[in-house]
Amino acid sequence: MQNIINVPKAKPSRLERFGLFYLNLFKRLDTNHSVFDLTDAQIAKRTKRITWKGIILSSIVGIVCVFPTVWVDVYFENKPWYVHYGWVTVVTILSIVIEFYLLFIIALKAVYQVSKIINIHATEDELVENELFSVKNILARAALELPDPELKILGIDPFKRVNKKNLLVLGLLYKAKILLTNLVSKYVLRLISDKTIFGVSILYEALFVEAFWNGVVIVRVIKEARLRLFGFALANKIALETLNENDLQQLSPLAKVGCLRAIGNAVIMTKNYHPNMIILLFRFQQMLHITKENKYDDWHLFLETLNTVSEKERNFLLDLFTVSAAFDGKLSDLEEENLKTVYGKDYGIYHPRLVKLTACLKEGKLNEALSLCKLDFVVG
Repeated sequence: MQNIINVPKAKPSRLERFGLFYLNLFKRLDTNHSVFDLTDAQIAKRTKRITWKGIILSSIVGIVCVFPTVWVDVYFENKPWYVHYGWVTVVTILSIVIEFYLLFIIALKAVYQVSKIINIHATEDELVENELFSVKNILARAALELPDPELKILGIDPFKRVNKKNLLVLGLLYKAKILLTNLVSKYVLRLISDKTIFGVSILYEALFVEAFWNGVVIVRVIKEARLRLFGFALANKIALETLNENDLQQLSPLAKVGCLRAIGNAVIMTKNYHPNMIILLFRFQQMLHITKENKYDDWHLFLETLNTVSEKERNFLLDLFTVSAAFDGKLSDLEEENLKTVYGKDYGIYHPRLVKLTACLKEGKLNEALSLCKLDFVVG
């Protein structure tokens, strides 16, 4: 398997190993239920309960950990600057370390609880031997908001049409949100009041800012974990149904290559190697028994393949491309720019399906998403 995977950094980071350690500590309850036995409403209800619990706990942690910093800032406000800021620096560093540790535990526990709803262990199939792609590693990265490893699979480079500097800028902008929110709120409060409100220093507004952003982070983490778990469940289900119906046996050699080109070009247009994409790619690579590179991320070759195969095979490839493009739960600008080219005369049929499937994955509607993942030889 390693001959088709190129991973510059083959080992998980220390922070990822920290997440794996705690995920292994959490008590595992094995059940036989499949996530598809639950309705979308039941999944949403259980996920919402976990989300609110995480929001409340993370908000409390934020308030408790920021309070000492604000108290010290107020208490030593009239002391010499080196005393004032010396205390603020020490207490802030200690508070941040404690807060991050507790938030990581809360996020990991929330992600683990979501995985029990999905019950990935009932259908889990480790797709590759490399531990970077195991369920726990993927969940650890989701919980701790760690980037997925850069890699090439069968020569497919997800960053082929992406400026990596833009990715760095976007990451830095998000990290600056909390600081900017805090500064803006302080400025607004000082405009409408003195240094105190009802006798309380406006510096204490930092408690509410911290609680708000901690809640936002937990919500985003749970949504991403849910999306990744949905990817595992859907990839397994799609592969099983495709094999059961012997659809792959009906494809010509060119159409089989076209399957990987459909997924590979969807990867390029989403501008990232989302774990769901990896799972789907490996599923089809294994089912098709393809182990050699063949320009699977070449856009023009994919279009040429669509124009060369039979009409029924084209419909199958467009189905697979649609599912692949939606699997990361969002549509990029690059995708929107190229969809009319790939769908051609059937744009009005496939594009609404793509938009709906993307929305279902993003909103946590698993069963509805499954109904839109049908791969067959019929247009649409």
